[in-house]
Amino acid sequence: MVNVHSLFFFDISFVITMIVLAYLSKRLGEALKIKPFYILLYITSFLIVCASGLDAVSGSFQTSAVSNATLVISMVLRLLSGIIAFFVCLRYWSWIFPEFFKG
Repeated sequence: MVNVHSLFFFDISFVITMIVLAYLSKRLGEALKIKPFYILLYITSFLIVCASGLDAVSGSFQTSAVSNATLVISMVLRLLSGIIAFFVCLRYWSWIFPEFFKG
C-alpha cells in the first residue's frame, strides 16, 4: 500500500524542483537560443498537483475500487510527468555530461 502522506511531500519537492529547473532552463534557453521547451516543466508541475489532488479526493471515498482506480491514475500522472521532465531537462542540460567527463 502506498503511503499518501509521503507521496504528498514527494509531490511538493518535485513541484519545487520543476519550477526551479523551468526558471534555469528558460535562462539557459534564451542564451543558447533553444525553443521554449521549459513550459513543459510547468505542465509537469501541474500534473503532479493534479495527482496529489486525486490522492486527497480518493481518501474521502470509502470504497476500495474507486480508491484503487484513482491511485493508479495518480501514479500514471506522476510517471508521465517524470518522463516528460526527464526529456525536457535532457534537451537543455545535455551539454553538462561531456563537460563533466572531460576532466
